[in-house]
Amino acid sequence: MRIDTQRFGTLQLQTDQLFLFPQGLIGMESLRHWALLPDQENPSVAWLQSASRGDRAIALISPRAFFSDYRVRISRRELGCLHLKPGAELYVMTTVSGHVGKLSTNLRSPILVNLSRRLGCQVIADASQPIQQPLSISSQRKQTVADLVRRAA
Repeated sequence: MRIDTQRFGTLQLQTDQLFLFPQGLIGMESLRHWALLPDQENPSVAWLQSASRGDRAIALISPRAFFSDYRVRISRRELGCLHLKPGAELYVMTTVSGHVGKLSTNLRSPILVNLSRRLGCQVIADASQPIQQPLSISSQRKQTVADLVRRAA
């Protein structure tokens, strides 16, 4: 599959490299197939690139890499779309917005990914979590989203 993107140029991907988001993402419900790509310049960042819209790419981070006390509570019903088996790894990522020098991440609406089934969903979690949590992307972190992307490939 060929995807002409604004951010990454032309990508050649196999359909088995894509993640299915059965309900889409908040505000982009009709976009259901996404590629998870590493950021070549910053290993703390990854991108969700829409397979059907080359102009839709979303920056992601692993929130626990930046906020070690971050916890998200999700109901079994919300997790149902991921078809998790006992012991399966669930990855939690959050979207990044803003511009260099003033970045924030949305801790209230994390993106959940089941790598083994290549399924994802975005949920609205705990209302006490901020929608725009300031973020210092240059900080050294133990866990990076780039590691997740390499494992998903």
